Amino acid sequence: MKKVATLMALACSAGLAAGQDLLQIDIDALSAQASGPFSDTFTGDLLVFGSIANPDVDGDTSILDVIIDGNAQGTGGATAAEFSFEMSISFAGGDVVSGSLFVSADANGSENTYRTDIPASNGGAILDAGSFFIVSALTINGNWTDENGTFLGVDVTPWGRNVDGFFAQIDFQPDSRFRDIDTDVDVFMRVPAPATALGLVAGLGLMGRRRR
Repeated sequence: MKKVATLMALACSAGLAAGQDLLQIDIDALSAQASGPFSDTFTGDLLVFGSIANPDVDGDTSILDVIIDGNAQGTGGATAAEFSFEMSISFAGGDVVSGSLFVSADANGSENTYRTDIPASNGGAILDAGSFFIVSALTINGNWTDENGTFLGVDVTPWGRNVDGFFAQIDFQPDSRFRDIDTDVDVFMRVPAPATALGLVAGLGLMGRRRR
């Protein structure tokens, strides 16, 4: 419940909310590796990844779901054997400098992918209650590669091409080797509207000021 509440709070802070054609890709069972001691003023790189070689350590075989306006789309999730994910982010002083995100899943023998860029923005690393980090930032130029406009059988054509949104990794808890072997990432986007990206930037800036 805390994860859901935190994600919804982040979505609202970023100018997104349920009831606005909000699409969410929920990705679990990921590993994250920072290039050095992680903090809310981190300068360096963070790599988040998952694949068949990295199944959920909790034994959950459903590691990827599509949710629209809070409603799961009945995809049944993807198993580790059907799935790969990579997100790479560069930080300076706790702020995002650049990055990219890629997720791929097999749906009935057809590879479905989503790829997006992570630009410099007001997002970054935030220490939550001294126990774990929330990492979040804008995403831009998001594109689906399935020619039929679907992702795991879900119609994503309303979100179109070059879609903007944001991602949130709300439970990064690095160990002494700066690694977390069981973390989640959620990617959000809504049907494009004028000034969406500007609203997201402003919202993430307010979120950062509230929580730091």
